[in-house]
Formats: sequence, structure tokens, C-alpha cells
Amino acid sequence: MAVADNLRALAANQIDDAVAFAAQLVRTPSMPGEEGAVAALVRAEMERLGYDDVRVDDAGNMIGVLRGRGTGRSVLFNAHMDHVAPGDRAHWRADPFSGHLADGYLWGRATTDIKGSLACQIHLAPLLRAAGLVPSGDVYVTAVVMEEIGGLGAQHLVTHLRADSAVVGEPSACTLRRGHRGRTGLEVEITGRAGHASAPDQAINPHPVAAAFLVALRDLSLPVHPEFGPATLVPTVYRSDNDSVNVIPESVRIHLDWRTIPGEDAKTMVSTLQGLLDTALAPGSRGKVAVVGEDMTSYRGLHLAHPSIFRPYALAPDHWVVRTAERALGGAPAGFWRFATDGGHLYDAGIPPIGFGPGLEADCHIANERISVAQMQEALAGNAVLALALTDTEVG
Repeated sequence: MAVADNLRALAANQIDDAVAFAAQLVRTPSMPGEEGAVAALVRAEMERLGYDDVRVDDAGNMIGVLRGRGTGRSVLFNAHMDHVAPGDRAHWRADPFSGHLADGYLWGRATTDIKGSLACQIHLAPLLRAAGLVPSGDVYVTAVVMEEIGGLGAQHLVTHLRADSAVVGEPSACTLRRGHRGRTGLEVEITGRAGHASAPDQAINPHPVAAAFLVALRDLSLPVHPEFGPATLVPTVYRSDNDSVNVIPESVRIHLDWRTIPGEDAKTMVSTLQGLLDTALAPGSRGKVAVVGEDMTSYRGLHLAHPSIFRPYALAPDHWVVRTAERALGGAPAGFWRFATDGGHLYDAGIPPIGFGPGLEADCHIANERISVAQMQEALAGNAVLALALTDTEVG
């Protein structure tokens, strides 16, 4: 039996342990900057599973090391420990942090994005051991912090940990990804003049300006890439500087999420949006568009400030990482994620990342998030296969 087939058979015997650990992770909330409790669980699990080295860095990233035979390349597995908020719990059929099993799925916030995948990456170690296999090169399994708000963990990780390739475990339904669109966060501020709602003629209301701007934004033509598809631009958060219902506010702020494709740059984006805003302004009002600044502090106190710009990345179809992963796993050629991941930070640091993880993109960031146990089993075996193949071990 080929090595890959043997690993798939062994994964069927070990998946229950990986799912139980994933459920434990889901039952432990870990918003960005609050990952300490989950990091402790990850550390304990890596130590229980016999990793050769387990350590935490200054950002709070957990790093487990499987030493290879010293004859091949190294590979870094990447998943994050944080997640988005559960939102209105009334929309959930069960507690979003229940981590319960039903109908062949593990349910709860962060099951798909990304704790189910994290558990499958961590559990590749006992699967390889059960098969009697040692990778040719070293395997790093990393659980990083604060991916959801800018990637502080991954950006710090690459300052002290290098590898010849990476596997990013974001959901891909156990198919391969070789890149993704980027993301730029922008803020539009519109300022008028506050006033009493009973005397609108004495105020300059920023809301009509915002409405005109948003209508113009809806009709803005965005570029299309032959591989990534179209760029997208959506308003996500709208804030007023006043909560009183009988007051016309002084200003409003609109957050825009621009998912970028190669060739777009922040300076041009700001200029384009400023032009739309200037056209929408009413007499006496003013407005400004700017790139959002990310200001992050990890649970271990590491601070990082940078503009909210995450470039798209793509590995060429004939890149050795893409060819090796496709040959090892078979199936369809590697595609692209629509969303941004820590893979962009790895790519910028010179570590070529391939994407592979269980779960559906459509199940991310929604109520009643869930992940298929069958896909977790497939991912568990696939991670072990990739660990061997990307360190130059023939998997057949």
C-alpha cells in the first residue's frame, strides 16, 4: 500500500482524538489578544503528543517542532488561535462555544476558522508516528495569535523562524490554494456641524453626504484579475460621534474593506475614494479618506503598529511547492482563496505557502459555524502527506 493510502487508513483510527481536542479548543474562547488559555491547551497537547520541542515566542505564538532526519527541506504549518466574535447569540441554535458534535459536524465559533484545522495540524505528529515515518526535514507546527485583526503573530514569527515552505490551514474544503486576494482597510470621515434635530437648517448633517458617497461607491467600477477574479469593496461599519437620537452629529465614520488584486496600490485607492467623497460633499462639510492604522498588542505584551494593508500573493502554477503538493495529494489544481490569510505575511518573508485545510469558506464568520468531521479526517491525513512530501520524502 502506498504511504499516502496507509496514512489515510490510519487517520480513521486517530480522528476521534483530534476532534476531541478541537472541541476543547472551541470551548475555550480566544478573541484577538486573549489567546493565552488556548495557547496553554496547545502547548499541553503538543507536549502530550511527544513533539521534540515546544516553545512560545514573545508574541505568544506556540511552536512545536518535529525533528526530521536532517536530509531534506523544512516545512512550517500555520494556523491561528484567535477568532471573530460570535455576534448575536440569538442567531445560534446552540451555545457558540459548546463545541458539540451532531450530524457529522463539530459546531461552534472557530470550528471552521480555524480550530478544527489547527487540531488536524497538531495531530499530524502521532499519525506519522503510527505509520513509522520520520520526515526528511524538520516540521514546524505553529499556532499564531491575532490573525483576525492583522496578523501580529505571523509577522513576528517570521522574524525568528524560517522554513523552506509553509502550509496555511485556512478552510479550503481539503483542496489546495496557491494564493489569495489582499485586503486594505480604509476609513472615510465626514464632518459637518452638530445641531438640534428640531433645527436642521442650523446644522450641516453628515448623513446625507455619507448616503451620496455610499451610492457612488456602489457604482464604482473595480478591476478584474484573470486568476483572482474581481476586486471587491464594501462598507462594513458606520459610526456617528453622537448617540443621542435628537442630535444631528458633528461627524460620521465609515469603514471600508477593499479586497485587492495584483496591481492595486493604496495611494491610488485613497485618491479614487477621495474623488467620490469630494463630489458628495455638501456646502460647509468636509471629508477625508485614509488607510486605517492597525495597533495591536498580544496577550504577552508584544506591540505592533502598521497600516492595514495586506498584499495579495500567488505562487506560480509551476512553483515547486505547488507541484509537490499537487502531486502528493492529487485532485484538482491549486486555486485561490477569496479572503486574505497569514500566507501573505509568510510569502512576503520569503516562505512560499500552499493552502490546505478542512471546512468551507462560506462557513467562516457566520452564526452556526460548523466543520465536517469527515473533512477533518481527510485533512489530518493530508497534513501528514504534505509534511512528508514538502520535506522531500516520497509518499507515492
